[in-house]
Amino acid sequence: MTNSSSLKQNKSTSRLPQSGQRGQALVFIIIVIAVIAGGLLFLISMRKDAKAEGERFAKQVIERCAFQHDVRFLHSSVASDRRLAVPPAMDDQFIFYLTKLGVPDRNYTLTGQVEFDSYFVSPHGTFKTILTYPDQHATVFVSVARPSGIWLVTDFGVTYERPPE
Repeated sequence: MTNSSSLKQNKSTSRLPQSGQRGQALVFIIIVIAVIAGGLLFLISMRKDAKAEGERFAKQVIERCAFQHDVRFLHSSVASDRRLAVPPAMDDQFIFYLTKLGVPDRNYTLTGQVEFDSYFVSPHGTFKTILTYPDQHATVFVSVARPSGIWLVTDFGVTYERPPE
């Protein structure tokens, strides 16, 4: 009798650690799922913020170039890849022609969107707007990207009905 009662006690005590291990495993799985969900929410939030920042930066480039004719801003915002391919004199010419056109109407619509290379990584976008000047219209294109931590202009251009005089 002693042997069977001690055997029953051993069986009952050996089951307790297994149920405790199962509980610990469940808690661990819940923590891992919570960490993954938190990480995904963080990445989705960063993606949303990057889209808004990219659009805001493109709008700032249009404002500073077309309305304020700020060539220094353009020089400081152009990506180094473009700077190597296109000399700064092209930036000056871009601002020069926008200055010759005058100051456009402030009611304009910016179209375009920010895209990502790998859903969350390397945001970039191309934007377009049609500006109304006193005697003609001009279409301004701006491409922006955030290769590291800051937004940069990767390309820009303007087309107009006739060259400014």
